[in-house]
Amino acid sequence: IPGIPQVEVEVESMDKAGNFIGWLHIEGVNLSVALVEQALSRVHFTAERSPYCKALLAAQDAAKQRKEKVWSHYEETPVEEVVPVLEEKERTANYKPVFVTEITDDLHFYVQDVETGAQLEKLMENMRAEVGAHPPVEGSFAPRRGDFCIAKFVDGEWYRARVEKVESGGKVHIFYIDYGNKETLPPTRLAPLPPAFSPRVLPPQATEYSFAFIQVPQDVSTGQGPDPTPPPQPWAPRVTPDLKPLPRVPPRPTA
Repeated sequence: IPGIPQVEVEVESMDKAGNFIGWLHIEGVNLSVALVEQALSRVHFTAERSPYCKALLAAQDAAKQRKEKVWSHYEETPVEEVVPVLEEKERTANYKPVFVTEITDDLHFYVQDVETGAQLEKLMENMRAEVGAHPPVEGSFAPRRGDFCIAKFVDGEWYRARVEKVESGGKVHIFYIDYGNKETLPPTRLAPLPPAFSPRVLPPQATEYSFAFIQVPQDVSTGQGPDPTPPPQPWAPRVTPDLKPLPRVPPRPTA
């Protein structure tokens, strides 16, 4: 009918008595949304189940910002950030007595576990007896990188080792797996490691550690880090009473 607004009633639900809940649309405009948008009403919690819920909440948020009519005294409540409180657990320290066997120039160090010290001593004793009874043939061992072997130290004794690098000219870089120190030897001072004394029988006893949050100072003259050939200095452990020098460590070779 010309001049008369077109009204549409949208029924959402109805009970047995004929009472219904729905929406009133005038000229295509949802009257409930319009009232909320003009700050003349508030959104009821039951609107959460309505298809117009997002439109109603958006209209209400806009009215709140304008602080008009029913929202004239509205003050936004600050949202407190809830920070989960983590229960502090007491740090459990598990101290183990060790022998410090080697300290490198970059502040890494190697230790042996005191608990397995007797096993290592027994293995070394048996291995040397085996090598003494069946001396290795000089030059029979062809070292390759990663091979486990035995190496004759400057004290004339044999120790378990691992080949780290083989250079032309008969230079073999080896690492003493039970002590942590390194040496360059000719192949004639190396021999195969008897299977009865391999790392499968007793794992390498030298365990590497480093100091946390400590950086080696730069060499002022070159800026390239620590001096690669520092003067020899006596060292004694002063970290904890559990760190002790190991008397059976083979001395570091001298140039």
